[in-house]
Amino acid sequence: MSKEAVCDFLRRCVLYADSSINRKKDREEDASEIERWAAYRDFTAYALSEVERGELDDWFESDGEAERKRASFLGQPMGDNVRNDVMDHLEHQERSEWLSALVAPRPVLLLSTVSEQGVANLCPVSSVAVLSNTPPLLGVSLSQNRNGRPRDTLINLQNGSKISAMVLPGTWDAALLVNETAETLPPEQSEWGSLDDASESPNGFPPYHPISAAVLECEVAELHPLPDAVATLAILRVQNILRPDIGGIRQLPPDAETWRPLLAQFGWDRLTSGPDGASWSFEVRSHRD
Repeated sequence: MSKEAVCDFLRRCVLYADSSINRKKDREEDASEIERWAAYRDFTAYALSEVERGELDDWFESDGEAERKRASFLGQPMGDNVRNDVMDHLEHQERSEWLSALVAPRPVLLLSTVSEQGVANLCPVSSVAVLSNTPPLLGVSLSQNRNGRPRDTLINLQNGSKISAMVLPGTWDAALLVNETAETLPPEQSEWGSLDDASESPNGFPPYHPISAAVLECEVAELHPLPDAVATLAILRVQNILRPDIGGIRQLPPDAETWRPLLAQFGWDRLTSGPDGASWSFEVRSHRD
């Protein structure tokens, strides 16, 4: 990619950010969201100025090809240089970080449920797996927060809520949505309160966000407490798939070459677009604050 093409792209990003900030101000949206967009705009504008001044000209000599091909620590065969770590000897944080780094990428889904009191809840998860195709079953692990409080999603499922599992596109806006909904709120407060209008399910399932690439509408098949853990495995039976109407006669699922990258998690809190996580990344921090 040429230097001028990069500059043109960054200029467009700055203009888009300025427009987005103005729209959000006109709609009187949350100030913290506007601040995040302003920080993005300022960072992009500064990067543009660096490229225009020629401070990064050496980056364009080989277009970064050598750097992209450089093997990472986990990209190299172990060979004979092997270290043996006993999992029970590691601290919780260290275990979590190793498992997050090695079992990756993991798809990020946004779960929508409704409480007995009618409060709509949103919860991002990455511990999702297809357990069976016939019947169509998903497995989702739902844990507790640092204070020992079970996730509202689990409580809602225990109380009979259906669930809409949103598959998210691999975009920055989808990562912002995950960050927005990762913060722990009181059970009586809905994550939808700070978001745009929800889309209603045509099948009577909980609402979904229009940014979704697809939605898996599910009902609980079984709930299983995991051994020696504070998490519960929710086995969900998929009842419906809401997806783009891509036209055509056969309406088959898209293949890997035509389906755009979906949102994935690499490591502890880093979101990016699959499958390799090399294009951009977003760190979710809202649940830490």
